[in-house]
Amino acid sequence: MELPYVEQECTFSHDGHSYTSGGAVVTSERLVAYPGTDGVLKDWHGHQIGKYRVISKRRIRSWQGSCYYYMHATVGDATYSLRGFGVGMIATGKRIKG
Repeated sequence: MELPYVEQECTFSHDGHSYTSGGAVVTSERLVAYPGTDGVLKDWHGHQIGKYRVISKRRIRSWQGSCYYYMHATVGDATYSLRGFGVGMIATGKRIKG
């Protein structure tokens, strides 16, 4: 994957309306992606871009979910610290130095 990676064409139509997502973004400092099942990190279209593992989670009350996850993700040779609401939900984070 060539950096920076910015996912394109993230628009879908439903009931005559068009909706656009920002999609996945991978830079040398930041990551926006979607955790999938079995530790697979995906872009908005569902293509694998890396792997992740859950470091910890805490229960919360939110319209977005009932647990908030802290994860480490690997994309290429870079490791990122991610936060998000779990499988299928957007996760964002920063690259871990070192």
